[in-house]
Amino acid sequence: MLLNLSLVTAQNQEISPNRYRFKYRSELYKGTRLQITSKLKALKNDSKFVGIPDVIEEELNTLFTATKKQAIPKYYKKHAIIFLDALYNYEDFAKVYENSLNAVVKKVKKDMYRVDFKFEREFTKAKVILDRKIKEDVTNLEKFDQAKKEFADSQTKLLCHRWMKRKFEKYKGIDIVKNPDELMKAFKKTEAVQVYKLYNSNKIEKIQSYLENQIIDFYYKKSLPEINPKTLDFQYITKM
Repeated sequence: MLLNLSLVTAQNQEISPNRYRFKYRSELYKGTRLQITSKLKALKNDSKFVGIPDVIEEELNTLFTATKKQAIPKYYKKHAIIFLDALYNYEDFAKVYENSLNAVVKKVKKDMYRVDFKFEREFTKAKVILDRKIKEDVTNLEKFDQAKKEFADSQTKLLCHRWMKRKFEKYKGIDIVKNPDELMKAFKKTEAVQVYKLYNSNKIEKIQSYLENQIIDFYYKKSLPEINPKTLDFQYITKM
């Protein structure tokens, strides 16, 4: 008799209007609204979702708040699934973002070595031309100023390139993306929203080219206050 009573009680709890039940992906969500909401909150606060850009986090918080306010099971389920869709969509995006950024770092690192000689040669050529102009009687100020500008530009480009090259040389594998230094962390946060838009617009194939352009520009601008012409050394040209 007691066994039958317990079975009936359990069955009544399953169909009780105060209990909720739905499945998302391979996970079963069941219990009271408070219990499921606590489970959703714990999922939202999981370590893999730490560092979400503010705009995306605000969107997730809005969806979560709308879900926990739903007192009717079918509406709660509807809102919970919308929230979970957004949350797992971000998780899927984060994997694509990190893999794309890792591929870009590898490519930029390789390109840094390839263009290093080119930039040094451009600088030495500009220096030779400027030195020649200085020794000559400066009658054409326009050409002299142009030579000075080309020298300054090539010097800045080489110095910035060498600064960036030293940074990228320290980056080893996927770890720099998953556990970034301050520079990479700032870049990831800066570009996350735009890359998220590309991802949600089914433009995944454009993410890497976009990141490559942005990361070079980002690191170049960060290098400008750090460079010092006095520290420039020639790695290929032995005599100037």
